[in-house]
Amino acid sequence: MKDFFRKHGDKVLFVLALAFLAAALFRREGSWRPVETPGIVFTQWWEGDLDKDTLMALAKEFEGLNNGIKVTIDYRPYEDLRRDLFASAETASSDNASIVGDIVALDPLWIPELLEMGSIEDSTITLFSFIDVLYYNVDILKNAGFSRPPKDRSEFIEYARTLAGSKELLPGYVLAFALSENSSRGVYDDVFPWIWAAGVRLINDGSPVVNSRQVVESLAFLSALNSEGLIAPDTFRADAARKLEHFISGEVAFMVAPTVYVKQVRERMGDDAFGITSVPGPDNYFGRPLFATAGWAFGVHSESQRKEEARLFAEFLAGKDSAFSEQTGAVPGNGAPPARDAFYSKVWDIAISGESARDFAGLPWMEMEAAFREGLISLFAGRATPTEAAAAIQEKLREKREE
Repeated sequence: MKDFFRKHGDKVLFVLALAFLAAALFRREGSWRPVETPGIVFTQWWEGDLDKDTLMALAKEFEGLNNGIKVTIDYRPYEDLRRDLFASAETASSDNASIVGDIVALDPLWIPELLEMGSIEDSTITLFSFIDVLYYNVDILKNAGFSRPPKDRSEFIEYARTLAGSKELLPGYVLAFALSENSSRGVYDDVFPWIWAAGVRLINDGSPVVNSRQVVESLAFLSALNSEGLIAPDTFRADAARKLEHFISGEVAFMVAPTVYVKQVRERMGDDAFGITSVPGPDNYFGRPLFATAGWAFGVHSESQRKEEARLFAEFLAGKDSAFSEQTGAVPGNGAPPARDAFYSKVWDIAISGESARDFAGLPWMEMEAAFREGLISLFAGRATPTEAAAAIQEKLREKREE
């Protein structure tokens, strides 16, 4: 052995020095990880809204940049993921992270409650937002003699009455809602946009205010549509998927929905068969509208055993927001416009014409949905006037806050 080192010692030292230098460089770049690093699970509902294999390709890219970190992509429908996440939050268990994943896709509406429950780390990253817009069927409107979508509530009712007056123009209904108990964003996506289009905020000094004159007027508008038979009758049974199918199949002429649905609608209907526009506001309202927004955010599970790796993957995905926005038409977190696609350019133009509505952020969302749904059921059934419905919702929310 001594003879070996006497003859080859310089070479051995040289090889060791190279190995030490390489290890140091890897550490400096932050890309070195021991091969035995456990994998992380990313659970999300996004796959159907993105091009095929987008997330898998990004996971592979991340793995290439971070030696030894393996990523498993887990898909669950939006409502299933929400249910599983909140159910796991109610039970303290080291198995919870394995149930829902190390890093979880979140709707920003969920975040305040999940933080309070201690289910996620306070290190969430909002990727971008989808505004809610009015989708309209171009052919149905054109056959009725309308060359453009309605601009205000009076025009919307005029269009609706014209369409409803002929089964040849519209075999179904004018507008579809999704307010079933299984649709946790129903009120947010279907009712609030009509209120926010009037520039009305529903929160004042941190407390809900839903019995104002402007809110009552918006409820009266929706009640009038319903009383004239212009809204699909399965309002309180339909979920978002059913509402989307109503529109794509031509059963209804309009729907209010997040712009993330543009991709699915154009794949089924084609670019020329539908359009999008701002939700019509009150007549002669010239202020800036507010827009309901849906978002994609990340949360590192508080009980994950791989938090560092999960945060790295969250930061990596956040850096890909422009790629996601080109596929979905979302407004990225960095405020840059999406790709110059005709539809997504329209989304951008609508978004910058108003302001994002942040109402109810930080308040118990499921309780809000339940209170509004209960009031709307009474309103649409004719058991309450718009004023009475607004007052009942306000009282219900007050009681919930005092519990």
